[in-house]
Amino acid sequence: MKRMIIAISCLLIFGCASQPKQTALTLFFSPEQTSLTTEQQRKISEFLTDNPYHQLVAKVAPADLANPFEALLQGQKRIQAVSKLTNRQSIPLHLEYAPNQTADTLILQRLSP
Repeated sequence: MKRMIIAISCLLIFGCASQPKQTALTLFFSPEQTSLTTEQQRKISEFLTDNPYHQLVAKVAPADLANPFEALLQGQKRIQAVSKLTNRQSIPLHLEYAPNQTADTLILQRLSP
């Protein structure tokens, strides 16, 4: 009985101490930025490591530019940069254009299993 209580206590302690896995990652870009910074690449790599067997969705907002067509092109270039990282790890990525999302953001989100 004592061993059972100790085992349950250990499970509770380690279960509560472990951090939950991140299910979404938000990246912020400057309006003219099309490639990923080193910090953004590191964050994406960590996110992909934590979610290797899940399908991900990338929601991209247009850039904060006066010309709507140029803003759309900036978003496409950002998606291509993220897609290169997911393709290297063979993780499926579903792309969504989110015009109502905050400008110059890209959200990577794990789809529910």
